[in-house]
Amino acid sequence: MLLKNMLKYYSPTGNENKLVDFLVKWANDNGFNAYRDNVGNFIAKKGKGKEILLVGHVDTVSGKIPVKTEGNKLYGRGAVDAKGPLACFLEASKKITEGKIIIVGVVDEEGESKGAKNILNKFNPEYIIVGEPSGWSNMTIGYKGRLNIFYANEESKKHSSSPDSNFCEETIEFYNKIKKYCEKFNHGKKLFEKIDVKILSINTNNDDFTDKSTMKISMRTPLDFEIKDLKNFVKDNKKDAAVTFSSYEEAVKVNKNNKLISIFIGAIRTGGGEPKFKLKMGTSDMNILQKYRVPILTYGPGDSNLDHTPDEHINLDEYEKSIFILKNALEKIVDIS
Repeated sequence: MLLKNMLKYYSPTGNENKLVDFLVKWANDNGFNAYRDNVGNFIAKKGKGKEILLVGHVDTVSGKIPVKTEGNKLYGRGAVDAKGPLACFLEASKKITEGKIIIVGVVDEEGESKGAKNILNKFNPEYIIVGEPSGWSNMTIGYKGRLNIFYANEESKKHSSSPDSNFCEETIEFYNKIKKYCEKFNHGKKLFEKIDVKILSINTNNDDFTDKSTMKISMRTPLDFEIKDLKNFVKDNKKDAAVTFSSYEEAVKVNKNNKLISIFIGAIRTGGGEPKFKLKMGTSDMNILQKYRVPILTYGPGDSNLDHTPDEHINLDEYEKSIFILKNALEKIVDIS
């Protein structure tokens, strides 16, 4: 079974090479022209005509999970996020005999998305399908944007009796100001319209004369958010700390009235499901790939509530249904292209 073999290759971000080697060989043995690109992405192509681009990712978060099957459940790191959807892409596409299909397993999706950024402007797709767990009868049509804030404060030691805030308290005060900024922005708004803020990590250390603190904050932002206002607020409230920002990924939300979504609605109904649309509070490579400005959606088997958890597993019945639905959708796309 392709997916089970993929799960045997532990591939946390930065360690994807062995899995990519396996996938290149598998794809070349199954009718594709496959290779590794200059940043390590897995690329597999077949057919001629207008391009259908399917993009999953080969990296996972860290944390090994023993690969095992229990009943109709397959366990392993990446079973849901997102080797399951990528395997679904490959299994469905190998059965397609017409049209041009390009499958990409990008690296670094759980990091800074260098794999997805590297394929921008490399292809000329008519449609894009991103592989993430949506559930077999659902489509994901939106993700929030993302900005990470990196805070670093260093100061000379103070006596514990000092009336001034110490370095730990200043770090907490900085975060609380950002949280209040978000609460004010979020007032009266719906969930997908709000800013979400989380501390991803916080650390302190010191020596005989200096106290230091670092903090990484994740900001999930809504559509059409003015990121300059947030950055200016951060700079105005950091005091003497050093603050830097990650690259900013804009939120994405797809209009339901497009051919790709209509095709998937029909395919899901053919498979016995009732299609539903999901808006996710996280971020995926769909945020980056929207820059192609073509019809796009996210689809794949699996329960995203199991992403990154120690209990990550996929229902094999759902996995097989997703392959059937994707094959049906690809055939319809080829027919109208």
